[in-house]
Amino acid sequence: YVSDEIVENLLEKPEGLKLGGDQREVTILMADIRGFTSICEQLAPNRVVKLLNIYLGAMSEIIIEHLGTIDEFIGDAILAIYGAPTTRKDDVVRALKCALAMQKAISDINKINLAEQLPEISIGIAVNTGTVVAGNIGSERRSKYGVVGHAVNLTARIEDHCQSGEILISESTLAAVEQPLTIGRSERVTAKGINKPVAIYELISFAAESPSE
Repeated sequence: YVSDEIVENLLEKPEGLKLGGDQREVTILMADIRGFTSICEQLAPNRVVKLLNIYLGAMSEIIIEHLGTIDEFIGDAILAIYGAPTTRKDDVVRALKCALAMQKAISDINKINLAEQLPEISIGIAVNTGTVVAGNIGSERRSKYGVVGHAVNLTARIEDHCQSGEILISESTLAAVEQPLTIGRSERVTAKGINKPVAIYELISFAAESPSE
């Protein structure tokens, strides 16, 4: 299952279904549920699936609304891309607004969870901008449209440092946004597999908007 945009992009071009890719700059969004492993231990498998479907369904709508590409779901983890297969001038801004909307939506998701007698959840989100190879990855028998590269790995490492309800963005994402942002905590962290310390910034809101908007 892939987004309509990927299907249209691949089928419009004769080479669309061939393996391979091209290098481009994208903004990557990664999110997952905090403490999901312990939640799974407390619920029957069918209840875990119910919780995931409520969460992933709501998050998918938000990502698509902000013209993002859903690359994949891995359990409770979401990987979305802004800038592939279609590049737009405001990719970074839309990725950040998407992250803010996702965090805001958790309140409504938890109301549904409460009605379904499911536990409340919280999520952490990381956003990073960098160069990747985007294209069809896999084999002739099974392939998927996706992105690979250092920027993807770095996004995952930043996401590891997220606390509940937090959005952490990279230095490259911060530098790529012309609109002023309201930033909370910032620090340099050592990330597994990354040689140099990484600067991360907590996104609160766009400066012209209040966090509740």
